[in-house]
Amino acid sequence: MVPSAADLEAGRVQRPLALARTTVSLVLMTEALVLPPGVLLAILLFRTDVWGRRVLLGLLALVLFVPLPLHATAWLGTIGNAGRMQAVGSTPILVRLPGAAFVHALFALPWVVLITGVGLRTVERELEESALLDMPAWRVLWRVSLRRSLGALLGAALAVAVLTAGDMTVTDLLQVRSYAEESYLQLILGQGAKAAIVALPPMVVLGACVLLAARGLLRSDPARLASSAARARVWALGRWRIPLGLGLVLLAGNVVALPLYGLVWRAGRVGGRAAQGMAPHWSIAGLLGTMQRAAREVQGPLVESTLWAALAASATVALAWAFAWVTRRPGIWRWAVAGSLALLLSVPGPIAGLALKIAYGPEWAAVASHDLPALGVLVPLLRVLSDSPLMIVFAMVVRTLPYALLVLWPAVRSVPSEHLEAAALDGHGPGGQIVHVALPLTGGAVLAAWGVAFALGLGELPASNIASPPLRLGQTTLSLLVWSLLHTGVESHLAGVALVMLAAIASAGLLAAWALRRLGRP
Repeated sequence: MVPSAADLEAGRVQRPLALARTTVSLVLMTEALVLPPGVLLAILLFRTDVWGRRVLLGLLALVLFVPLPLHATAWLGTIGNAGRMQAVGSTPILVRLPGAAFVHALFALPWVVLITGVGLRTVERELEESALLDMPAWRVLWRVSLRRSLGALLGAALAVAVLTAGDMTVTDLLQVRSYAEESYLQLILGQGAKAAIVALPPMVVLGACVLLAARGLLRSDPARLASSAARARVWALGRWRIPLGLGLVLLAGNVVALPLYGLVWRAGRVGGRAAQGMAPHWSIAGLLGTMQRAAREVQGPLVESTLWAALAASATVALAWAFAWVTRRPGIWRWAVAGSLALLLSVPGPIAGLALKIAYGPEWAAVASHDLPALGVLVPLLRVLSDSPLMIVFAMVVRTLPYALLVLWPAVRSVPSEHLEAAALDGHGPGGQIVHVALPLTGGAVLAAWGVAFALGLGELPASNIASPPLRLGQTTLSLLVWSLLHTGVESHLAGVALVMLAAIASAGLLAAWALRRLGRP
């Protein structure tokens, strides 16, 4: 169980005890950093009239679409260990385990705020108003609102744990040997079997935790009253409304501005000559030149990433809605979907990519065709498939399907049976009930699930890095491009690429917000 000195020196697979200790420490540290501020922000932004909450919610929505490699680029180049010098000081601050937990926490913060906020919005208004007759507002928040949002809180914590434990983007850069990082390392060394063995313990533990959490929530989370669909009570902050809002805006602005400042500083530092001992200098002309060159390089990956992420999100939502529909009632389908969900959530990203590469590779069909000649027909088809960008789409679907299902399942489950029975009396069969009743009632959840799948797919790296075919024409996805550049250090070129990507994401988000406002007007 404990790694020996010879194992560590030879770079062999570390023993499960050391990997488990590192992975659990990373997850707990990330949860401790993100859950308290995330829950507090959710309360303020979703349940109070704090000043500037619409702006802050819009900012959080934009940050959702920033891939994890870009988070790592910005923060590690500013106060981390990427590059030869940091934007703030010359000594790295974000290093090893605490640094990895910090980056993961900032990446997960918008997810915690939005998941918890949605749960807080579904608390029945009359329960809180009745409790206010017997206790002060802060006790109502603690004993009623948060208790009724227990499912959302546990869901947010589980999402943070899964996203942190199954990803190797930050751990690889900071040399933190978690289960996901060890699996990726063994895959890079060509040890596929060892990588699969390394992934077994976290899959068993996380999968069991997912199943137990789902079973516990189904039993303990009480049925909602009809009023839970109405708008929840908004707490008035009185004279604290503007000071708290200004403090949140300043805090959020500084958190966003610090990594942006680091990227701008790096992108504008050009002209150095190491052979002559000349350090690079910062200039506006250097910044504009770097971003102009980066824009040409980013154009292809940006279009590809958007296309594949949109295609994967559409397929993911279709599958997730179908799974949610067949699991509305207890039965064998619910157990089958729950087991699949637990497996997809618990498997590390690199192992998911390895599984896709094996399943859709032609090697197994070529070997099996010796015994079953009919399988020889699959060999050329699998060869074309494994060498196509559809492997990236498959990786995105595998990695985002659980989260889309978690969004859709409560909405599909809450479709009133009376509406379906009324549609059946009108002559609609199962297909008609879905088209005319279930889909319209779950339209908002479908859009939310699509957005979640698109945002996560846009930043997916661990599985697509293993499963994707060889690069062609120098084009790749955003995450793979940033990943390849990150291993050379966060210098001016990568900083310019990151700034162009962030500008494109922000522009797309603002355009989408404007379009939604226009559609919402009468």
